[in-house]
Amino acid sequence: MSSSLTSPGLIKAANDALVGATPDLNVARLFAFDMSDEFVEPGTTVKVPVAAAGTVNDFDESTNDFENNDGTVGYAAVTLNKRPKSTFKFAGKDKLEAPNAPYWAKVREASANGVKTSISTALGGLFTAAACTGGKVVLASVTKATISGLRASCEGRCADTVLALEPGYYNTLLSLLDANVLGTQDAIKNGYIGGLYGFKAVVQMNDLPAGIKGALIPASSVAVASRAFPVADEAAYSEYGTVTDEYGFTLTVLRHGSPAKGTGFINVVALWGAALVQASKIKYLAAS
Repeated sequence: MSSSLTSPGLIKAANDALVGATPDLNVARLFAFDMSDEFVEPGTTVKVPVAAAGTVNDFDESTNDFENNDGTVGYAAVTLNKRPKSTFKFAGKDKLEAPNAPYWAKVREASANGVKTSISTALGGLFTAAACTGGKVVLASVTKATISGLRASCEGRCADTVLALEPGYYNTLLSLLDANVLGTQDAIKNGYIGGLYGFKAVVQMNDLPAGIKGALIPASSVAVASRAFPVADEAAYSEYGTVTDEYGFTLTVLRHGSPAKGTGFINVVALWGAALVQASKIKYLAAS
């Protein structure tokens, strides 16, 4: 399936939309993350490689030789069932040759927000009390001591665990931390603090189910995948192609005209999916 975009305005808006979606993509990338610009049909189930670290001990030729597992590498099935799309109508082709026209800024912003909202809603919705079979950890308040104390509840290594907090708890944590601890501006702008208190990252996670204040999520317990998708008839589109970021996350872009209406339409679409693959290792946080 060929992939070609030619209009400068459309190319710039699509690439900028990828950048705009980065904050939520950064959260998704903390887990088993498998991205490709390969074309697959929506609804396809793909295999995502998942590596889980185990306890590492010294070599012993009789009890711990080179065939005793210290970790595992397997595959998780993820169905590509999320297809957020942003559709825009335009009256003339003049905008297509003007990449800096205000019109494209609106396309970029709306497209990025559509992808971000889909990722946020779908990821947050995974962590219900019923789904997180690792059990409940009480986090009645946010202090430096209570957050760092969550390390004792990690399933496995804290360095491989993502601490997700609902926005209110995350904001309280930000207010407690000095600027030199926060590190980069990602903590405030993008809801992401890498390495805090020994966790792989502490992140703000929106759209968690009611009553869930957060979760302790081993990175190997969630799998996320994305692909491009084909259309039935490329000839029906004036432009049809993809843009892909450095990690492989792909947006599919389509443009077609409506002769009867004298207007054109642009669609910016993502195809992706996520799944819990080791729910027994995930612990949810509750206020009581």
